[in-house]
Amino acid sequence: MQRIHALAFSVLLIFLLLSCSKDNNPVSEPVPDETDGRMTVVNDETKLNQRVTEKNDDVAVDSLAGLGKVSGTLAFSMKLVAEIAPPVLNGQTILATAVSLDGQYAYISYNVRGETYRGGVDIVQVKGSKTTIRSEVLFNDTKVSSAFIDRNANKLYLAEASGNPTFDFPATVEMLRISSNKLSLAGSIRRVLTSYVATSIISVGGSVYATTGNTGGLYTLTQDSLKIVRMVSLPDVRWVDYDASSSTLAAVQGGGKLFVITPSTGLQGASYSFAGTGIPESKSTVRVIGGKALVAAGDGGVKLINISNGNLVGSIPRTVVSGLDPSLSVTNAADASGRHLYMANGEAGVYVAEASQQLSNNSGNTTITFKVLGKLKFADNQSVNHIAFDGSTLVIASGSGGVKVVSVSF
Repeated sequence: MQRIHALAFSVLLIFLLLSCSKDNNPVSEPVPDETDGRMTVVNDETKLNQRVTEKNDDVAVDSLAGLGKVSGTLAFSMKLVAEIAPPVLNGQTILATAVSLDGQYAYISYNVRGETYRGGVDIVQVKGSKTTIRSEVLFNDTKVSSAFIDRNANKLYLAEASGNPTFDFPATVEMLRISSNKLSLAGSIRRVLTSYVATSIISVGGSVYATTGNTGGLYTLTQDSLKIVRMVSLPDVRWVDYDASSSTLAAVQGGGKLFVITPSTGLQGASYSFAGTGIPESKSTVRVIGGKALVAAGDGGVKLINISNGNLVGSIPRTVVSGLDPSLSVTNAADASGRHLYMANGEAGVYVAEASQQLSNNSGNTTITFKVLGKLKFADNQSVNHIAFDGSTLVIASGSGGVKVVSVSF
């Protein structure tokens, strides 16, 4: 009887130890690192997560910074849960350029300024208060502007600029295969496009869509081989997004242009004008939500545009900060969920605004007003290139400052 009790106690003890050893993001099964000389995939999570610093800091809103002079009506709180230092490649720190969120995972792109071609992508899992880098790819000849995951196809698509002197143009797109959130070099494909840089990329409905800079356009490519199906010439096109409810693509251009097209109907689309994106070859984004295009319009602040007729239904002026050159406080990116909108305003930082109604409401013609609540207060002030927000997680790409992960609660 004593042996039975001892055995039962041992089994219970082992069970308790195993239960206590579990964390929110357990380390994945080991997958080997690999390189082909041009690309290096790192799957060693122990090594990768040396760049992650866990935090538990409340994030306040400075209501006196720039435009933030009013309080919101909806209670919410924010907590900084992690900071990710940027990778170092060949002795050079590469800069966080953009973020794409899909469920628990963030796909973060990196590049460098100037004529040097280096870059990379991190796959980061954000689960509760735990942030874990699962996989990484680094390029010694390529800048990465943005990344997009197609989970149905298990493919990661990259918008890039290549330093390969044999290519007709630097602008390229690339596909890497992914399995269990680990990257692999096997079966990767790259395609040269026109212009100096591919600025954004998405994969929806079995097709890939990419935008390419000042002398390029909006490309449609096949999902498996990245074969070019068609191209619409759009000068200084910067970003593309897709609205599944209306099967509509929206692309933002420099010079205050929004191009809207339904791919199933062919190449003919509508072009709408707005005030903004006036600085050549600058960063801008578009997010289609509830029949509206949410445009980060650079020197034009934020514009909310009905995609069916081009009517402006909401806007937020450019942030002006005393003592800061206005050219450094342009709106590089904007993202929203529910009634909250976040803006990446360059060296002015990250701002948050509250909308008068749910932005996802399918009411493209309804006027929406915004209250700018203020600037998110962090211990360090860094220029913000891009943000992504899904309603509970805000991920901020801050160039040489790396990445901040913020949990948002309502």
